[in-house]
Amino acid sequence: MIAPDEGTREVISIRPVSLGGGFRYLMNSVAAGDGNPEPSKGLAHYYASTGTPPGVFLGKGLADLDDGRGVVPGSQVSEEDLSNMLGACSDPVSGEPVGSRPRAPAGGAPVAGFDLTFSISKSISVMWALGDDETRSVIEKCHRQAIEFVISYAEREVFCSRSGTNGIVSEDITGVVAASFTHFTSRADDCQLHEHVVVWNRARSVSDGKWRTPDSKAIFKATTTLSELHQGALSDLLTAELGVGWEARGRRHSDKPRYEITGVPESLMAEFSQRSEQIATRGGELNSSFVAAHGRQPTVVEGMHLRQVATIATRPQKTHRSLAELTSTWRERAADHVPEDEQLAWVSSLAGRNDLPLLHHGDLAEPILDDAAQAVVTTVAEHHSTYGRQNLLAEAHRLLHGVRFASPDDRVAVAERITDLAVARSVVLTPPAMHHTPERYVRPDGSSRLRPRNHLVYTTEVLLEAEDRLLEAGREHGAPRVSTATVANIAAVNLPGRDYGPGVDQALAIEKIATSGRVLDVLVGPGGTGKSTTMAGLRAVWETEHGSGSVIGLAPSAVAAQVLGNELGIDTENTSKWLHEWRRIPELKSRRDRFALNLARNAYPRSPGAAKLRARVAVMDQAIAERRLKAGQLVIVDEASLAGTFALDELVGAARQAGSRILLVGDAAQLGSVEAGGAFSLLVKDRGDLVLEPVANIYAARCMIGGSVS
Repeated sequence: MIAPDEGTREVISIRPVSLGGGFRYLMNSVAAGDGNPEPSKGLAHYYASTGTPPGVFLGKGLADLDDGRGVVPGSQVSEEDLSNMLGACSDPVSGEPVGSRPRAPAGGAPVAGFDLTFSISKSISVMWALGDDETRSVIEKCHRQAIEFVISYAEREVFCSRSGTNGIVSEDITGVVAASFTHFTSRADDCQLHEHVVVWNRARSVSDGKWRTPDSKAIFKATTTLSELHQGALSDLLTAELGVGWEARGRRHSDKPRYEITGVPESLMAEFSQRSEQIATRGGELNSSFVAAHGRQPTVVEGMHLRQVATIATRPQKTHRSLAELTSTWRERAADHVPEDEQLAWVSSLAGRNDLPLLHHGDLAEPILDDAAQAVVTTVAEHHSTYGRQNLLAEAHRLLHGVRFASPDDRVAVAERITDLAVARSVVLTPPAMHHTPERYVRPDGSSRLRPRNHLVYTTEVLLEAEDRLLEAGREHGAPRVSTATVANIAAVNLPGRDYGPGVDQALAIEKIATSGRVLDVLVGPGGTGKSTTMAGLRAVWETEHGSGSVIGLAPSAVAAQVLGNELGIDTENTSKWLHEWRRIPELKSRRDRFALNLARNAYPRSPGAAKLRARVAVMDQAIAERRLKAGQLVIVDEASLAGTFALDELVGAARQAGSRILLVGDAAQLGSVEAGGAFSLLVKDRGDLVLEPVANIYAARCMIGGSVS
């Protein structure tokens, strides 16, 4: 089991716990000695104990344990209880087998449970670490309440099991059985209050009382929604209890804001985010090595793997220190930011800063909710070619982080209403059921248990229209091209900057793309198949006929753009930045026209004022020209499977206006992406077997590494 090392990120992560040994991490960290007082007495009782408190039981499913005698929520979890649950998948109290024996998935051990790790924002952990006993107690209480609220919500809306052939029937459950463990620190002993909530891989069905495994797909699918809900619920509870305010802060690797307690400086949070920095530094090194080896940025899945490697590679040995020792160390570390003798007063000063009203679910007018729903649909559609209700609900909760509610229930009610309105603005893609559902398979709300909850898939009219325009551009000929003779000449010589020429398959790809005349073309292939060589050949043939600088490149990040530029020797830019500047053309043109109009009205064309106006018009003309594509240009969009549909649509629109062409280059490994880059997958499928997939030049590759050709 991997402990969270998220540092400054507030998040719920989820990991399967293997049957047998997966629970040892939790038990080994529990404080020993001193009688282990009941966890309900608070963390203060563990101040002098080495380690962390024992776990407590959570979940409505506790009532079904021990042959119906049940377990009291909040009661302590013993090592024997956890061993029964996660070591044998047996009733934690009686030790009797529950349900069928778990089966091992392909290539792994059987799953005994799921570790939902609730990590709070760094500013809350800092306030807890440096506060007095009363403040700590309030934060701990709110932390616990927020977790219990999310688990209770998930029991109603998310958790379920499956029965019937191939799990065709969705089963409502009485509740979950979970063991919750409080931890204080990251692996670097940074203050990081977090909770491991281990949900048992057994749940009792309402319909027939049988114990089955929960539907893990439903749990994983809802993790983002639960994470956003947890953040919002905890913020509301802390504001209600302490009056703390919240402010949006920027992130290093995302345009989505994070919310921190008003008044907690970034420098102090950075002091207690050393573990995150360790992982980020090592992750950056691994990413750079990957790019150098493959000539591209890692895919989403590869990026996750690199982060896991970085986490494991930099993980120090877990320490077990008392909370008293840790607190003393934290106060010393914070002294450079807040003097130690002023820390309690500083924490107290954070309270009472909220200046927002605490809203109830009926306080927001319908027009406001309508606007919020439109914003949710727009944002989700930018990132997903198709989406479900969970995507909309997660975005609704994210949108509401800047709003304070009187209670978590009010927050949920408003988020659900916004989501309902967002669904109404969406186009349903899932076909309706064509058969009658027997009464025994109908849920209380009238929906069929033969389909999972929230199974409908949606899109938007705007997105469908954008996809239609992209498909049309991919089929349309008449854009600039290169003659076959030019391609033949280049194929016979070494490429610029290389001591080899293209292979047969690469030369074919170059010819097909360069001579096709399509407004939008596609080149697909995993790393190592020669895409860079193919792109270099395209640049050579294109510039031969259309001139130097007629090939430019775009990529999803500044780093990826730099790699592409170095590989091909062309000007490159981050795709989002280029589009941002391109969208400014109407504004610049308006300003240019105002200057030109004032110049035309000037009665003294040789005056200093007229000269200044002419200079301003020239500056505007230059700025506009720099932001426009030019006739005959070829725009190579690398890692195109990561580009949003709307972004690609805008690029193609710009190319049409200018009389230029777009080439999308992507990795076949990313074609299954659910992001709005699904438009890339759509275009590949539309082209069928006509899509170009270059094969690596084996001869050139072996020569480059000093090998021989057999």
